[in-house]
Amino acid sequence: MTDQQVRYDRIAEGYATWWSPVHRAATLRLLDEVADEVAGGAGAAGVAASAGVARAAGPARAAGLARAAGPARVLDVGCGTGALAVTAAQRWPNVTVDAIDASDGMLAIARADLAERPAAVRARVRFAQAFADRLPFEDATFDVVVSAFVLQLVPSVPRALREMRRVLRPGGRLAYARWLEGGEPFAADAAYDDALVAAGLEPRDSGGDQPDLVSPAAGIAQLRRAGFRDVTARAAHLEHAFTPEGFAGFLTRFDDEDLFRTMEPPARAELEADLLRRLRALPPHGLRLVLPIVYASGRRG
Repeated sequence: MTDQQVRYDRIAEGYATWWSPVHRAATLRLLDEVADEVAGGAGAAGVAASAGVARAAGPARAAGLARAAGPARVLDVGCGTGALAVTAAQRWPNVTVDAIDASDGMLAIARADLAERPAAVRARVRFAQAFADRLPFEDATFDVVVSAFVLQLVPSVPRALREMRRVLRPGGRLAYARWLEGGEPFAADAAYDDALVAAGLEPRDSGGDQPDLVSPAAGIAQLRRAGFRDVTARAAHLEHAFTPEGFAGFLTRFDDEDLFRTMEPPARAELEADLLRRLRALPPHGLRLVLPIVYASGRRG
């Protein structure tokens, strides 16, 4: 088991409570990127017509996905606590959804949530523990593959993209959401760094496991190198308004849980109290998170 798996198993509850609601709307919009494919329509042409789309050279194939008879098959790579997979099954009664994640802790929450859904939804969603770069499926299994905010966590983005292409049927589409570089300054982050310094600690390292994409065009190039065709990418934004208590919970139970878990109780209590004082002093816009993201997609030829 990797260190990352251990961490995500441990913080699964914090993820579900404090982080999943932040990106949920942006994650679920990923389904709009593949709606035409699921319905058997001309997805590539519809996406290309939207404003702000960067497109790879070459004509788009307007024909819809040539799918085998029966329900469409969707794969969610890095499903987390299952919101995207379950919503896909609720939205489209003609699909079956397989969803994989590396974290058993995340999958436990996903399965518990699925158990509360109607039988017609439960019967069409399957969760499994697996890795993005080692998908446990035969070649050409799925009509659609989706992946939301996962590629920044994988050891090799090219290897993961090629695995997603491998399990797609000819003409099938991959669509993903991923972070873009840049974004507006977030005053709540600065308040947390100030609280850390006041406590005699270092500010956080903002680096991630994988660099964020520098532009939609970089996403297009990456997909083309992985063998995809009819590639598109468009920039968008994730927006979320935190409360002081919500941002403190996000930090202590998820984003910087490692630090708070290992602190001595008196020091932790002092840091948390100072953090809340600083967050409550911010104007409302200081707690509004705005992050640039990209929606990118491509077909298996």
